[in-house]
Amino acid sequence: MNLFHERMRGFERRNFILIVLDGSLFAFAISFLSEATIIPAFVQTLTGSAALVGLVGATYALGRYLPQLVGAHLALGRARRKPALFWIVVAERIGILAIALTAQAVGLWDTGVVVVLFFLAFCAYAITTGLIGPVYGDFVAKALPRSRGWYYGMSQLLGGVLGFASALTAERLLSEWAFPVGNQIAFWLCFGLSFLSIPLVASLRDEAYPDVEPRRPLSRTLQSIPGLVAGDTAYRRFLGVRAILASATAGMGFVVVHGLAEGYISNAEAAVVAAVFILSQAAGGFLLSLLGNYRGWKSVIVMGGLLLTVSMTGALFAHDLVGVALVYAALGAANATTIIGDPNVSIELAPPSHTSIYLGTTSTLLAPFFVFGPLLGGAVAETTGYPVIFVVAGILAAVGFILSLFLPEPRKLRRGEARLVGQPGTTP
Repeated sequence: MNLFHERMRGFERRNFILIVLDGSLFAFAISFLSEATIIPAFVQTLTGSAALVGLVGATYALGRYLPQLVGAHLALGRARRKPALFWIVVAERIGILAIALTAQAVGLWDTGVVVVLFFLAFCAYAITTGLIGPVYGDFVAKALPRSRGWYYGMSQLLGGVLGFASALTAERLLSEWAFPVGNQIAFWLCFGLSFLSIPLVASLRDEAYPDVEPRRPLSRTLQSIPGLVAGDTAYRRFLGVRAILASATAGMGFVVVHGLAEGYISNAEAAVVAAVFILSQAAGGFLLSLLGNYRGWKSVIVMGGLLLTVSMTGALFAHDLVGVALVYAALGAANATTIIGDPNVSIELAPPSHTSIYLGTTSTLLAPFFVFGPLLGGAVAETTGYPVIFVVAGILAAVGFILSLFLPEPRKLRRGEARLVGQPGTTP
């Protein structure tokens, strides 16, 4: 082991604690801004438009997944990952501030103007979450070579417990304060709490890579992607399955909106559903992290497909708060697949020098499937109703689940290779 790896392992315990605390605190804060429940309910109450509710999921997916290749490119050619990570974290908090400021204009400005500004702010925030994905993932792979699985599990568990508490707080706010005041308070709390995690990121320890190739133009990175995907059969099959399952998430935001439209849940109860979603994502993420750490990350993808199938089937029969909560319990655990399964499968399939590129490619290529699903769902709901969305999503989830059973296990493919994840990303 060279001096670089010795030093990084010396920082591993410190970095593990700081990264888990940062992820947990941010999860607590961001629960006040849940894109799966609270934001769709906010837009539904503000506009009454199913199409705009669909735009929430599409906007978040577009910002969350499409820019990740740009984020991966930012990590290339850098001896240290921490500076890029830190400044994207700051930008992310500024995006949350913009959302809070825009929501404050409800009732003061024309609704159409507020809606446009709100979606611009929400898109800006989503883009920062996309940029940070591969940079954060690459730093985790570099900083936690022996404890990556435990990091994902612990951050999901602690973040979920805290997120559950914040979602219950949001429910009280939305119950006790008439629209839009409850939402406005929740968004300001999200901003204030998220800002507290910045010192944790600033305290991370990073060691300069001894040998780093110069970063080539972004165009060269983008041009390399088709060859990368075409030349890696296992990675290509993984992307195909995940594309189908990503399309199946189109119905996620519409379950709570259907309940609001039919009158069997209230705007405040949407926050209760958010709490269930967060707690389930935490518990499911923790258990799936352990499963992936010890049995391989393919099993996480398989479980995600099964949970999506169950949740979309259940959405057809949910006609009260308990039923909707059970659906979101399954959706929360399924969502953990995207959070922990996709990056870890990508890391294990990637050659050591291509970690950030694989991470960015996965999210960017899956982005259209996360984006267009909610948009099409919103358009369909306007004419045929929400149950049709749930049927189509359930069929897609079932197909993805069956195909996932035949994926190769990445760990077996790389068995026998000398591998240290998180080595410096270089342009292929």
